[in-house]
Amino acid sequence: MDRTPPPRRRQSSTIRREDIKSSKDILQQMGFSKSRAEKALAATGDRDLQLASDWLLSHVNDPELDVSAPRQYILYLCPVGPLQEQLMTFWERSQKLCGWNGAHTYFPHITLCPFFTVEDSKCGMVKKALNMISEYLDECPGPLKLDFFNQNNFIGCFLKDNCYKYFTELVSKFGAECKKYGINVEPVKKQLHITLAYQYSSEYHEELMQQARGIDLNAACQWEVRLYSRDPRVGKSEVRRVKKTYHATLEDELDLIIGDYVFMDPNEPTRSTDQWYFGTSWLTGRQSMFPGPYTERTSETWTWALHASELLVQKETPSPVCNGDSHAHMPLPKPPKASGETYEAVWKADPTYAKVNKEVKKSPVPRKEVRPQDLGIPRSLVVMRHGERMDFLFGRSWVDLCFDDDGNYRPSDLNMPKSMPKRAGTHYEYAKDAPLTTLGSFQAHLTGEALKSKGITFDHVYVSPSLRCVQTATSVLKSMGQATVPLHVEPGIFEWLGWYQLGLPKFFTPTELKSHGFNVDLSYKPFVPITKFDMEENIEGYYRRSGETSRNIVIRHQQEGGNILILGHAGSLEVCTRQLLRKTPRPDRDFRDLCAKVPYCGLLSITECLRTQKWSMGDAPILSLTHGQNKQMVMTKLFYPSEL
Repeated sequence: MDRTPPPRRRQSSTIRREDIKSSKDILQQMGFSKSRAEKALAATGDRDLQLASDWLLSHVNDPELDVSAPRQYILYLCPVGPLQEQLMTFWERSQKLCGWNGAHTYFPHITLCPFFTVEDSKCGMVKKALNMISEYLDECPGPLKLDFFNQNNFIGCFLKDNCYKYFTELVSKFGAECKKYGINVEPVKKQLHITLAYQYSSEYHEELMQQARGIDLNAACQWEVRLYSRDPRVGKSEVRRVKKTYHATLEDELDLIIGDYVFMDPNEPTRSTDQWYFGTSWLTGRQSMFPGPYTERTSETWTWALHASELLVQKETPSPVCNGDSHAHMPLPKPPKASGETYEAVWKADPTYAKVNKEVKKSPVPRKEVRPQDLGIPRSLVVMRHGERMDFLFGRSWVDLCFDDDGNYRPSDLNMPKSMPKRAGTHYEYAKDAPLTTLGSFQAHLTGEALKSKGITFDHVYVSPSLRCVQTATSVLKSMGQATVPLHVEPGIFEWLGWYQLGLPKFFTPTELKSHGFNVDLSYKPFVPITKFDMEENIEGYYRRSGETSRNIVIRHQQEGGNILILGHAGSLEVCTRQLLRKTPRPDRDFRDLCAKVPYCGLLSITECLRTQKWSMGDAPILSLTHGQNKQMVMTKLFYPSEL
């Protein structure tokens, strides 16, 4: 009897390979109507099929699910990096100083065009239009420079006029692409600027100005052109962030969960006598009553959908077209009719724009600096997981096993370190902040040797505050012969806070780490201090925190260049590179599955293109490290248990 089938020569004439189906087609196959499928994709930025499916399932009780209401789209120019951090810090301080003002409705940005409406069926076409002009984004005559400006009831930063023509043409090209699909985009009609504060009481003006002057407008910054959309109801509503969970007890009440936002009529507080307001849940679309004190007002942009993001590549030398062409400068707006006239709401969707009288200042052409990138040396970013950890191998009870009541440490296995650094708190803190095993340190040593053999060096090293990460980085650098490279302890790299519902570890401080012999840079100021941790962080928040941290790190060293090492956790390989690679966050389940597969000292390398300043996946710099696992066992108990 033949064990294998005979060779096949005839091809089927009836079976055909099915074409790859779109996300909309798949959603319709799942049973959703065409209009609902299109609405879900538009509401989630057309980024992920699972995300759109989850959105539909959560909006089953949305009374407006089948209402045809085109979303409002807008094109923003957004700063990323240290400058963005300073702008956000000012945003927070100004809110504490004088309460809510008009600038708090949005995050720091430059508006490139007014809002324009797009039918849900054309959602993908807008993204395609932006992608079609991606090459033009490599031609910015930059670098972009900002000037402070203030007048009655307004404080902002205006983009210097040398690039106005460039952005006018950019929006014009984008509008021309959109017009092919029947989408109308209005051109730039106002001076390009970032609003820091407006619509505030005049008594706060001087103090706000003083704080604004503290922003270093020359701080390192990259710029991204981003395409956002919003639910048309948002523009007419006050958006409130849920800060405390509430479980509805009556049918006419909303369930409030952390991570949700509520759209509310701005007049609700004046109509209510008991601080219960009528609102619409962003996550579910359900409309009902909710307790106001369980929420707080926040920026509406947190509820917007990001459809596309493209890096703006700024040339070192300003373009002669932008500097020399007199028509490249935007005509100055007419001066106010009266001295008491205030700055108008420049972010409205109508064609009414700012009426400010801004003086044009001529600035000298900046001297070009020679950077490592100019010498043809591209940068690499390596993100690595720490080595084997004590608690994952021996269980959390290892602390009780190895420490006596006085906190004295004694190892009970050869794979346990011979000694343990003294903590300021009790030794029980090790249960949450476990060190490396002996093998974990050896894994790091082998990894460092492999990197050295490939001629790889690191100029800048950032580590999570976890002890195991600091230990791993130290061992890697020592075996590379780079023990003198300082470690920058960056809490923004720490793993997902959703895994720490019982509280954060009490980390070693940088000073304590230094006293234990770790080469920590004590002058370093982290991008995300532990005091800014959101202990109710969802997975999207983790992606955002880690992505912004890695973006800030690479921008910080853009001028000097050099390779960067980020030493973090299993999830760090994903969340610290995903945003740099211009990819959207993965769903929660996919993220967890990936983390479970990352080996100790596993690493990922991405490389920056010198011309475009965009990051792409690089080749694996070294071979992988594979090893078996021994079980803890006393040999006499195994072979001769009866003789004991």
